[in-house]
This record gives sequence, structure tokens and C-alpha cells, in this order.
Amino acid sequence: MREKKVGLIINADDLGRTAGINSGIFQAHRQGVVTSATLMVNYPASPLAAAELPAVPGLGVGLHVALTGGVPTLPAEQVSSLVDEHGRLPAKPEDFEALSASQVLAEVRAQLAKFQAMTGGLPTHLDGHHHCHRLPEVFSALVTVAVEHKLPVRMVSPEMRQALERAGVPTTDSFENSFYGPGATLENLLALLDNLPAGVTEVMCHPARVDDELRGGSGYSEERERELEVLTHPQVRSQVAALGIPSIHFGDLLAGCDEPVHPVSSRCQ
Repeated sequence: MREKKVGLIINADDLGRTAGINSGIFQAHRQGVVTSATLMVNYPASPLAAAELPAVPGLGVGLHVALTGGVPTLPAEQVSSLVDEHGRLPAKPEDFEALSASQVLAEVRAQLAKFQAMTGGLPTHLDGHHHCHRLPEVFSALVTVAVEHKLPVRMVSPEMRQALERAGVPTTDSFENSFYGPGATLENLLALLDNLPAGVTEVMCHPARVDDELRGGSGYSEERERELEVLTHPQVRSQVAALGIPSIHFGDLLAGCDEPVHPVSSRCQ
């Protein structure tokens, strides 16, 4: 029986959405405690993010499957259950009416293929924008793709963790989403780090340098600057160092790191 893994993953969502988000995430990795990010492949700034990845080899990069906001990878007529009459994805997962499971799977595979074309490798893991993989059709698609490529998937509830474990898909032991909005403060993050549960914990975050594109397209914009400030704060860096557990990314969840490390992620602890 393998020894239970321990570690802390601090994952920045929305890489590739705007140039300011790219800048903030890379700064939060280089100067702060972010160890992982997830790339959205259908935004104009995503190729710019992918081009910078060789300069941050220690940053694990997953695929942020986006079925809300913007447009799909596939032509609208191929994913008609995902889009409106203008070919756009809904704003939130709860806006879907009747998803086609086969269309969802096709779109997830198309986004993965686009990720591979941009980066030259597989992602370290899969997760869902707006936690869209809470929807059963999306969860099923992510599990299918994860099994095909031996990828971890973000869990966002104990029930999801159990379902992923039954499917043989690696995931974390716990997921922390309280560092968001009013909770994105130095005091709250330090308290969160002080009370990490056993095993591997993922902390979700959204650092950015706020730009006009982000202000115009997201209801969560100015708060991202505050997240960046906290994630690069000397007290947070010192606290993470004092924890005595590895700061890792999702690629390190692969059993004992005895399988090849994905090209987008070069670190294996």
C-alpha cells in the first residue's frame, strides 16, 4: 500500500482569459505561493500565456474546461445544446437547459486538443470554469477524458472526491474555496494555512493585474488585485515555508511520480 500523499496546491484559475490575468498569475508564482494554474484555451490571451510557460517550468498547468462564458472550441452547430442562438455559451452552469452528453464530451476533448496544440503537452489536471463539472454530463465527460489520459481532476465536494476515487481518477483530499471575494484577505489565508487538514489540499485563487478587458467581462475583477497582493505577501510565503509539507501541483498526485511527468510540468517531488 502506498504512503498517503501530503501537500499543498495553490491553484490560480483563469490563466489565458486576459493579459492582466496572465501577468498576475505568473507574478503570484514567481514571487508568491501559487504552484498551479488552469488555462482557458478559448480566449485571445491564451496563446500569450502558453508562450510564457517555458519560462515558469515549476508551475503546473491544467485545463480549465470552459463551458460558460465566451464561445466553444467546436462549431456552434456541433454543440447546439451548449450555446444560444448567437453561438455563445451561457453565463453560468445553471443556465443550461438540456445538455447533450455526447456534445459535452466532444467539446471537452476539443479543448484538450487545443491545449495540447498550444503547449506541446498534456495538462497536469482538469477542472471546470464556474465548477461546471458539478453537472452530471460535464462530470462524466471529465472523468472519461481523465481516464483516457491518466489525469487528475479537481474535486469540489466530498461526494465528488468519492466518485473520482471510484473511477480511479487522482484528486486531492480536500478543496478550499474560501479565499475568494470578502474572504480573500491576508488574515483569512493565514488562518486557512494554519488549519490545513491531513493529506493534499487544493486552495483555489484568482490573482490578476486588472485590465480593461477583465473589468468589462467579469463581475470579479478588482478583487483579483487584492488576491495577488496577499498571495505574494512575505507573511504568506513564510507561513507556507513553515508548514513543513511540500508545495506541489496536480502532476505530483500521480502515484509516486513513477509515471512520466507531463511536458507542461517539469517538477516531481
